Amino acid sequence: MATTTVSFSVRTDPALKKQVDLFLENVGMSMSTAINLYLRKIVLEQRIPFEISLPPLSPESQAALLEAEELKKPGVGKVFKTVDELREDLLS
Repeated sequence: MATTTVSFSVRTDPALKKQVDLFLENVGMSMSTAINLYLRKIVLEQRIPFEISLPPLSPESQAALLEAEELKKPGVGKVFKTVDELREDLLS
């Protein structure tokens, strides 16, 4: 029984490809084999096989988020029903 394969292109940064090529050469693996391992792992686990997350927030951003959460609490911050109310408060 013959195995059928399909080809596809991937766009990536040239420097990244060079780094990956070097690593794969050092471990004796082709790019095609590495990509096939990745695709099989996705199918096997039914998920992306590594964690995807955002970089941590800066201390200033964390403080701003905490402040915003505090202001959302009842009786802490001011609530405006319209932009005009907000503008009037800001200008007073």
